[in-house]
Amino acid sequence: MDAILYVCHGSRVKSAVHSAIQFVKKVQKQIDCPIQEISFIELCEPSISVGLENCLRKGAKSVTVLPVLLLSANHAKVDIPLEVTNFQMKYPHINIKIANPIGIHKNMIELIQKRINEKVKHILKPAKILLVGRGSSDPLTIDDFNSIVKLLEANLKHPVLPAFMAVSKPSIHEAWDQLLTEKNQKVIIIPYLFFSGTLMNELRDKIKKLPLEVQNNWILCETLGYDHLISSIFIERIIDAKTKEFLTAIR
Repeated sequence: MDAILYVCHGSRVKSAVHSAIQFVKKVQKQIDCPIQEISFIELCEPSISVGLENCLRKGAKSVTVLPVLLLSANHAKVDIPLEVTNFQMKYPHINIKIANPIGIHKNMIELIQKRINEKVKHILKPAKILLVGRGSSDPLTIDDFNSIVKLLEANLKHPVLPAFMAVSKPSIHEAWDQLLTEKNQKVIIIPYLFFSGTLMNELRDKIKKLPLEVQNNWILCETLGYDHLISSIFIERIIDAKTKEFLTAIR
């Protein structure tokens, strides 16, 4: 029997964990698979190994591990494969495939635009658009994020500034200070995050600390959250993982 193990990032914020679980439950309804379990990389339970155990206990003979991650950073490249490898050593008879995270996909550009349109119907120059990501020590992950920025610029026909909450440059603090030098301009901030957690709270706090006359011009969009556009990407990633395994088997 087939199973899917959804691997979420994890958070210290209970509401973010709840949002992640509710998000995955909505995705599960769109995917035809008899066994579907949820796990977390860090900060909360169940862990990946416990999630895999849960799949086995329900009768799974093969498991597709699906990272619920926006970009392919160290969690996807190192942490998840390591957990899966350790588990596979204990249960070599179980067939485990790891799907790719979302990465660069046209649906994400459309979803970002939806979040902008919820707050702003028309973007007029000289308004500024700031796309904010988590940040990563992996340069390829940053390249992917910058590619998303360029695709968004092409779709909106409007410049988009990148910024990162940690590790990477330009930092949110650098971008923030730059935008504050440009008086009386509308600033649209899009958090490139699945759910509202510590990073989203930090953005809200930064806006609250702005002078009131500035706050009125700074617009914080909602996090990406659940959308059918994301569900369809996950379905693609699951099919890709199974296809890759099939092609490898026949070589």
